[in-house]
Amino acid sequence: MSRRLEDEEWLIHQSLPKLLASQRRDPFIKTCITYSGAACVGFTLLLIGVFVCVIAYDVRRTDGHAVAVFPVKVRSLRRGPVPILCHVNVARFYDNDVRYRTVDLPGNYCSHLVLPLRGFFSGTNETPDASLAFGLVQSRLIELRNEVNKSFPHLKYLISVGDENGGGSRLTFHETPNVTAYMTFIVEMVRWVLHNRFHGIVLNRVFPIEKEHQRHMRVFLSHLKQVMHKHGLLFVVTASSHTGIFKSGARPGRLSRFLDYVGVMTQGLHHPANATDRILIPLHHQRERKGRSVEDFIENVISSGLPRSRVLLAVSLSGFVCTMSRLPENKEVPRWIDTHAVRVLSYKEACQLIRQTDWTLSYDRESEKPHAWRNNVWIGYEDEISVRKMASLVDKMFLGGVIHFGCWKR
Repeated sequence: MSRRLEDEEWLIHQSLPKLLASQRRDPFIKTCITYSGAACVGFTLLLIGVFVCVIAYDVRRTDGHAVAVFPVKVRSLRRGPVPILCHVNVARFYDNDVRYRTVDLPGNYCSHLVLPLRGFFSGTNETPDASLAFGLVQSRLIELRNEVNKSFPHLKYLISVGDENGGGSRLTFHETPNVTAYMTFIVEMVRWVLHNRFHGIVLNRVFPIEKEHQRHMRVFLSHLKQVMHKHGLLFVVTASSHTGIFKSGARPGRLSRFLDYVGVMTQGLHHPANATDRILIPLHHQRERKGRSVEDFIENVISSGLPRSRVLLAVSLSGFVCTMSRLPENKEVPRWIDTHAVRVLSYKEACQLIRQTDWTLSYDRESEKPHAWRNNVWIGYEDEISVRKMASLVDKMFLGGVIHFGCWKR
């Protein structure tokens, strides 16, 4: 009996290695193992790819293309430097006593020079007199373009109309506009630009986006874009970051398909207490918006559907000085109702004033912009740190470029 058990155990031990070996040599088992391993590796790579795509691209698509927002390598995919549009100050441009000179303009620091056009409406709903608007400034625009072109042949020139710095324009829509008249005026602008060899138009804060007009504007803009792109013209619109084209329900992503760029105004136009001209001031000078930075405003605009690559960050280097009837508390920015004798300053003028003695300097850590006061005089201005902060947002947020508002003076 014991002999039989020993024989059975010996047979089992002898057959076990052969059985295992036959299993390893089985083609079916080997195929299953191979495919299982390949499936695991493929699924892992798929998960990694999905993770990278989610991080690397903005999923908000308005024109059928995803816009890179994360990897630094994507930055190298740009075809060249971002456009920098320099908008000439309206008030000084039309001041007969203060003439622009070529050396006064930042030709070496920008790619496009925007020259303002004074357009006049006889009333909010009236048809604009395009011949009057262009006739008054035609010689001035062409004269300055020819002068600047001698020193800065690389520059391209655009004309702008609307509610610009200095209040020089009267083309505004505070009520429901006559959309047909508005479209007619834009067509006249494009004809003038083509005839005089300019490179595009800029509409400043006068873009009608009322719900009942959006459908007509989209049809009009789709045809206009075809004409402008056929001739290589730029079409730019600027708007405040919290109103206008970006206000709730406007869906700027749909309208942006027909525009080359949308300039986001992070500043505001304010009426000084003793003047009719409105002044473009930096974001930190608006107390009612305290708690929100420029970055917050830009992200809010992008979340509304506007592609990052079409966003121009508006930067104002113009400071201002005013006399206060009531001193601000806790080193805060004075209220506009308490200010008078407001005067716009160029960047250089503000720096020269601050270098004088007895100024109390303060810094808004939230928006990283400086201001100062002495007795009852208050100055709001930009310094190197605040300008670099604004410029860094273009790279950091992958924006399309910059439109610069300022007044230059030697």
